Amino acid sequence: MRVLIPVDPSRAHLFPIVPIASALRNAGHEVRLASWEGFCDTISATGLTPVALAEGTTLSPHLAPGAPEPRHPDESERYADILGITDFELRDQWHVFYQQLLVPVGNSLRADRPETDDLIEFARSWRPDLVIWDFTQPAGAVAARVCGAASARMPPGRDNFGWGLEQLAAHREELIAAGLDDNPLATLVRPVAERYGVEVDDELLVGQWTIDIYPEGMGLPTSLKKVPMRWIPFNGSDAFPKWLHEPAERPRIAYCLGESTRRFIKGDWDRTPILLEALSGLDVEVVATLNDVQLDGAPVPANVRAVDWLPLSNVMSSCSALIHHGGGGTYAAAAAVGIPQLVCDTEESILLRIAEEEDAPETGTFRTEKEHGVQDVSDARKPTPWIMPAKKMEATPCSNYVIDRGAGIRLNHRAFTVEDLRKQISAVLTEKSYQDGARVVHEEWKAMPLPAEVVPVLEKLTAENRKATR
Repeated sequence: MRVLIPVDPSRAHLFPIVPIASALRNAGHEVRLASWEGFCDTISATGLTPVALAEGTTLSPHLAPGAPEPRHPDESERYADILGITDFELRDQWHVFYQQLLVPVGNSLRADRPETDDLIEFARSWRPDLVIWDFTQPAGAVAARVCGAASARMPPGRDNFGWGLEQLAAHREELIAAGLDDNPLATLVRPVAERYGVEVDDELLVGQWTIDIYPEGMGLPTSLKKVPMRWIPFNGSDAFPKWLHEPAERPRIAYCLGESTRRFIKGDWDRTPILLEALSGLDVEVVATLNDVQLDGAPVPANVRAVDWLPLSNVMSSCSALIHHGGGGTYAAAAAVGIPQLVCDTEESILLRIAEEEDAPETGTFRTEKEHGVQDVSDARKPTPWIMPAKKMEATPCSNYVIDRGAGIRLNHRAFTVEDLRKQISAVLTEKSYQDGARVVHEEWKAMPLPAEVVPVLEKLTAENRKATR
């Protein structure tokens, strides 16, 4: 069969989908990944075949003039109040849906950009049997409907859209009574759908099924039809560095903050200098994938090797533990080799808020409500205010999952001294219980179906759901 996969032009969205795309190709299916032309070299580096959208354009839709601004935080908070979301962690997840993820959706559907029309025209001519679309790329669902293909979503992390849409549906009458849009995702998709004569219904917004790569207990609850799949931690195919050929002389710790925020969270919410100081007092070797933005001038101790980028899978098998930000792909890298995890998580929701327009400088800044500093995000425009917790959105569910299984700890740099953090790190390295817990996590990870095992499921669902008249 032919499989078309529209993907957001970012490595954080590309990497999770590479294993299933490769498995489909290895099973003999034709697979094409469609994205902005400037991202095609990144796709090609994974060994997969890209389809260039918006040929000849020089700017990613995320950077081009006219990119949509996030919704105002006061509006997002008003929705959360009406939806009755009082739990801090779930309220954060609502803000992810409403303020953050609707922005790339709006980017992908822009009427002044050619990506959507190029994607749908390619689908019409190539006629895929199955479209697996990144949940920030709902034009993929329109393309599937137009050409009669089966339609599946694959969130690159927690399913904030599936969960958020169910919250909205449960409170539809209250939202309408309050004068709020009861389905902002449908509102964004509708102009494109109507242009191609496609009805906006639930299936268009959430697909006929969802490929779910989060382990049970770490994702967000939904009633959607799911196909579970093991998260294979693909994170690039860079050359294996020579210094990694030699075994570590001391316990080796990997320190990774993931891919999605490394270009704009200056100083890493003030935790990296504290954790580097804690690590400097231990007899360990640390491999830290930190760029200049994340370090923000912080001194790098002698026992820390800071590298701008290194595929985590290259280093994990030689490590005794992983310190990370709580992202799903980073979690999976540790789960795959069965080592303990130390998850950076502040527990409480400390909100960051971009300065209001009247007092914002020409360059956008993050400003925390608890006065934890001002951080430049290098945005050349006057920013629209938005809110987010001072941590990875998945940090709390990830740390809870790891702790519940005895596989590691929560590193809360706001609650503990450097010496306390140093003792915690040392305990994870030396106490056998953490190794035992890490093996539990590894076994749960192994219990999820491999991408190759999911391929027959996708073949069957595709045969059942694509239009019989094609």
